[in-house]
Amino acid sequence: MGRAISFQLARSGAQIIAGYFQNETAAESFRRESAAEGLHCEAVKANLMAATGIQTLADHLISRYPRLDALIYNSATGVHKPLDELTQRHLLGVWQVNVGAFFELCLKLRSRFSTGSRIIAISSEGAHRAVQRYGSVGTSKAALEALCRQMAAEWMPSGISVNVVAPGLLVTDTLKTWADADARMRLESQLSPLGRLVRLEEVANLVHFLCSQASEGIVGQTIVVDGGKCVSSHATPGI
Repeated sequence: MGRAISFQLARSGAQIIAGYFQNETAAESFRRESAAEGLHCEAVKANLMAATGIQTLADHLISRYPRLDALIYNSATGVHKPLDELTQRHLLGVWQVNVGAFFELCLKLRSRFSTGSRIIAISSEGAHRAVQRYGSVGTSKAALEALCRQMAAEWMPSGISVNVVAPGLLVTDTLKTWADADARMRLESQLSPLGRLVRLEEVANLVHFLCSQASEGIVGQTIVVDGGKCVSSHATPGI
């Protein structure tokens, strides 16, 4: 998803710095594709589980740009187990990346945001409904959304708009590792009035809109892009 969002914004003229954890192959592919299109995109390695990684990313951004127009936070991790098999250590690790690192990064970059700047966090349906083996991630995403509402209320007077985008199930590298990926995709398509999964480019289009002046009146909101699944009477509980 980060790649789709980065290229969507870069194609509109934005200069992009994308963070990644350890997938050097994906990072190099991102750099090559960006260069081939003549886009201004960088990829910076940073481990957001650690304070040093957060500082590395913040320092790079601060050294390159005196002002940041937008921060899109798509970093996430998860431990996909039922609650009875989760430990506090699992939760601490997931919450650190999904919530804590986001908050710390925003604070470190606070002085680089100004009137018109945007902060957009990526959430998921697990923030609002129970999804099988998703407790560690779902609870962290609910906290992320609550944090963004608070940030919006406190920082909008300074001209910094904060919103959340919550996609439905997407075809990503993570999904492809699930044993029941094909069955999940079929079910999601059946439950969606759209009749298919939402595409990565559609999520990127929404993020692009929220970064534009056309979205100035949207503050502190979580916008769902799931093809209408969450409002459909055909939707069933996740468990």
